[in-house]
Amino acid sequence: MSLIARFGAALVILASALPFAASLSASSCSSSEFWYEPKTACLPYGGPSSVTSAPKGHSCPPSSHYWNIDLGCCTPNQPPDSSNPPPQCPEGWDWFSSLYMCLPNGGSTTTGHPSGPSGISHGWKRQKTKRAAPLCPTGTDACPIPGSSLNDYECLDTTVELESCGGCASLGQGQDCTAIAGAWNVGCEQGRCAVYSCMFGFKRSADGQSCVPL
Repeated sequence: MSLIARFGAALVILASALPFAASLSASSCSSSEFWYEPKTACLPYGGPSSVTSAPKGHSCPPSSHYWNIDLGCCTPNQPPDSSNPPPQCPEGWDWFSSLYMCLPNGGSTTTGHPSGPSGISHGWKRQKTKRAAPLCPTGTDACPIPGSSLNDYECLDTTVELESCGGCASLGQGQDCTAIAGAWNVGCEQGRCAVYSCMFGFKRSADGQSCVPL
């Protein structure tokens, strides 16, 4: 049999096996389990008899979920409601639907500024940074992705990141080095923008951080 014929036969076998595998996975749950589609897993009705505490910096909705050590996230005690209501996290925590877990929002650890419009505004930025920080490697910042409806974030090294130099641009921090007027070649060095060259009609400033019109 030629190599092409063997490859074609393998594809046919794989294609015919896929529906069976999917059906087998969904039907493999016992009578005491239900199928949890988001994680393609069988879960016990009412939750497990012994629950493992979530890792530090993580939590689960206490009345409906538990920490699933095998899946590394929170999973429900019962099949999800068809109306799909958002899980209720403990006070001071927010539910991240893309990660299937509660993360601290910083509300219980903010400084003792009096409540009011100013305190709330400044507290929001601290909360955003604190609740995602445990998810990023040391040396990087968790920066929310603008426009995301799933609380998505990206881990950025703001000491060298061109568009978030010195802090997360999505949180109104740092500087976008690529937006420096008249700049041609730029960099981010230890959290500060550096201009290496300027466009025609501009020259580098004395501090090397901007371009000055000629």
